Amino acid sequence: MPTQLRFDVTFIYPDKAGGITIPTVLSFGDKIVQTFAKVDPGADYCVFSHEIGAKLGLDIERGIPQPMRSLTGTLNTFGHEITIQTFDIAFQSIIYFSKYPGLPEIY
Repeated sequence: MPTQLRFDVTFIYPDKAGGITIPTVLSFGDKIVQTFAKVDPGADYCVFSHEIGAKLGLDIERGIPQPMRSLTGTLNTFGHEITIQTFDIAFQSIIYFSKYPGLPEIY
């Protein structure tokens, strides 16, 4: 029997080849950063730029080290427990931040 999903919020995102981008709020202590995130339901990790971690006041390299490998090389990241919010859903999670500034924004 088919099931219909119903949501309280509707968000129309641009139809781009780069995927789905949604507004996101990251918070740590009294610091809040509004940004955007790509949705990848199959991803093992959530990664943001060094610059966003610095705006949150994180000492990036004091986090959990996690090298991320891809076809183009390795991205060194560090995980920190912070609050992430998209629309009306907020939760604490380990979010990873690039060790070095300059991670290209992909939205």
